[in-house]
Amino acid sequence: MSFRFCVFTVLLMLPFRLFAWSAFEPLTDPKSKDFESENPENQITVRESTTELQIAVGESIFVFGKAKGTLDKVKVGMHVLPFSQSAGAEINQSTFSKVSWKRLKNGSIQIQSSYNPWPAILTWTVFANGDLKMEASAPSIQTSEEGWLGLGFNFPDRMLSQVSWKNGQSASDPNSSIWKNSSFIPMADPELEMTVDVRGFFQPVQQVKLEFETVTVDIRSETSGLFLGLGHPENQDNTFPKINSDMAFLFNQQGPRSNSLPQAPSESAVVENTVSLNPLVLWFHFQ
Repeated sequence: MSFRFCVFTVLLMLPFRLFAWSAFEPLTDPKSKDFESENPENQITVRESTTELQIAVGESIFVFGKAKGTLDKVKVGMHVLPFSQSAGAEINQSTFSKVSWKRLKNGSIQIQSSYNPWPAILTWTVFANGDLKMEASAPSIQTSEEGWLGLGFNFPDRMLSQVSWKNGQSASDPNSSIWKNSSFIPMADPELEMTVDVRGFFQPVQQVKLEFETVTVDIRSETSGLFLGLGHPENQDNTFPKINSDMAFLFNQQGPRSNSLPQAPSESAVVENTVSLNPLVLWFHFQ
C-alpha cells in the first residue's frame, strides 16, 4: 500500500508543463524528444520531431519548422497566433540550405538556418524571459537593382486590429503613428483569406506594435534605416519594393536617399533613408 501511495504522489508532483503540450498540437512522432533546461529557473523546454521544434518558455510556445528553419506559429497562454516567417528573402530569390539548433550556455535556444544568397545565416534565439531575437546576415551579396533586402512575415489579416509604430526610442517621438485595419473581424477564422487588398503603408520604423484580437507583438529593431511594409499602399511609388508577404522589414544598401512615402491611405510624408548594412536584427516580444 505504501509503495502505491508513493508512486501516485510522485506523479502528482511532476511539473505541469510536461502535460500542457496536449493543448497545442502534441508531437506524435515516435522519434520526438524532450529537452529540459539544466537550470530550472530558465523554464525553457524543447520538444523535437522530424518536422519541427516546439520551444516552451513560461506560458508561451514557439514553433519552428525544420523544412525552412522559420518561425511558424506562436501560442501565448490559451491563444494560438499563426504568425509565420516567410522562407528566404523578401525581395531577392533565395534557396534554403540547412537548419540546426543548440542550447547556449545561458540556457537560451538558438535555431540557425542557411540560405543562398541572402540571408547567408538566419539566427533565431529564444531567451528565458520569452523574448526572441532574429538576426539575418551575409558577408556580401549582389542585390536587386533597387538595392532592397528584407524578410517577410505572414499572419491572419482579419485577426489584426491595428499597427502602431515609431521611428525613434523616445515615447514622445513625433514620427509615430497608428494604422487601423478596416478589415478586422472579431473572432475571425485564422484560415479565412482576405477578399480585398489591405490598404497599408511603407514607413521607416524602429519600434512596431501589432495588436491582434488576443495577442500583442512588440518588435524592436537594431538596424538603422529599416522600413516596415504592410499591405498595398495607395499610390505606391515604383521606386519602392512590392511587398509579397503580409508584412516585411526592409532596408536599402544603396546609400542615403529621400522620397515621399505613403504614411497611410491618402497621406504622405517626406523622410530620409540612412545607409543600412548587414545584419538585420529584430527583437520580438509576444504577450
